Amino acid sequence: MDKNDLKEKMLVLGVTAAVFLPLRLFVSQYISDHWLGNLGVASAISISIIILVKKNKLGGFGIAFQNQISKVIWGKPAKFIIIALVFYMVYFGTTILLIDRGNTIYLHDKEFISSYIAGGSLDKKLLLSLTGPVHKIHGVEQIQFLDYLFSVSYAMLNDATKGWLVNLHLILFTEQIEVLGLIWFFRKMFKPIQKVAH
Repeated sequence: MDKNDLKEKMLVLGVTAAVFLPLRLFVSQYISDHWLGNLGVASAISISIIILVKKNKLGGFGIAFQNQISKVIWGKPAKFIIIALVFYMVYFGTTILLIDRGNTIYLHDKEFISSYIAGGSLDKKLLLSLTGPVHKIHGVEQIQFLDYLFSVSYAMLNDATKGWLVNLHLILFTEQIEVLGLIWFFRKMFKPIQKVAH
């Protein structure tokens, strides 16, 4: 890898990271905490950047951005990026679902365990008072137990962070969807004359 290419990668990565995540956190915290309210933030910024790049309004950054996007979208890394985006989308989405289940289906157990932990005592009496599938851990019920365990654990962790865990996961889940959409959009609308092999 030549030094100029590495500098371009670092520049594009640094600028986009410095813009996207803080802006999405701001929107999520002060404008809309629902994931639908966050949908479109990255797309609006990305499309604005692409338009400015096409009009040559971003100077050296615009050239670096176009070079790196072309290499990523049309080169070998595209497959790995798409697989990673899908993997993280599933992970963040599953975590959000587990937190929701911990706060609805398993709310009684979550609150009961939290009160025992806050009180500093944990004994067999606690296990007998739980309503979840804590005693059914054979065969298919192992999946139910894991669902229960992770749901209650993530919900308690979310409570400990005052909702920041689910908030951050909503932001990152939305980003995966948007980046997949932007990859599709870029490949459809901005086809290069010659694909860049990388």
